[in-house]
Amino acid sequence: MSWTSKDRLAQEAMLRRKVLLKSQKIKKKYVIMSGKGGVGKSMVTANLAIALAMNGLDGRIGVLDTDIHGANVPLYLGIKDARLTAGKDAIYPAEGVLGVKVVSMSFLLNKIDQPVVWRGPLKIKFVRDIMAEVDWGDIDVLLIDTPPGTGDELQGITQNINRIDGGILVTTPADLSLHLLKRSINFLKKMNIKPVGVIENMSYIECPDGKKVFVFGNKKDEIEKELGIPVLARIPMMKELAVPPLGKKPFILDNPDSMVAKSFLDVAELLL
Repeated sequence: MSWTSKDRLAQEAMLRRKVLLKSQKIKKKYVIMSGKGGVGKSMVTANLAIALAMNGLDGRIGVLDTDIHGANVPLYLGIKDARLTAGKDAIYPAEGVLGVKVVSMSFLLNKIDQPVVWRGPLKIKFVRDIMAEVDWGDIDVLLIDTPPGTGDELQGITQNINRIDGGILVTTPADLSLHLLKRSINFLKKMNIKPVGVIENMSYIECPDGKKVFVFGNKKDEIEKELGIPVLARIPMMKELAVPPLGKKPFILDNPDSMVAKSFLDVAELLL
């Protein structure tokens, strides 16, 4: 039997219906974006998921890691060598600390350094298939970690997942990052998704005497004035945040009274 364009359209329509039904069960969905790579987006996504779980939602938070070529969220959640499990009618996520449910391309690779050599249409199909087949269970918030920029995966996500509640933008105070941040905000507006706010990573260095040194300049007022959206949190430069916590607790779980933990918990409370 030949595979016609009509057959493909029918399959795509069926997938869209399945994505719609699966995503309707999730109370809130947020995309986590950045204009460029290297700003700590995966670290922010992981710690924000932990902070949401710490707000009394243990086992009710999900993370969809759609950064196919740089799937690092599981590492920041302390997950290593995990695999997705398949049931009769669904795929089930892996679980990290506090029961955070995670789906990532890294769970499908044989080696951590194995490259994913895919073109745009295949990446969009992967994201759509995952959203159609994964059973997240009863969760309150799904964080969707996206690749840098405004390319294929992000367009596929925003066009196929219904009712995304908002976009959270991750940046550093470096001038180039701020310039690209504007593109991300304009993308969200074009897709009719509300920009919730900015999380500024590597914002400053805290000295032993408590003094804050803003290496790239104090950009909070500039961001809020020029972009018209709030800075939700300012995360300092810290080695403990940059290094994935394999074999030990993530930083904010180990240091729940720190200013970093408080910042993430404040953002989590806002999202809820």
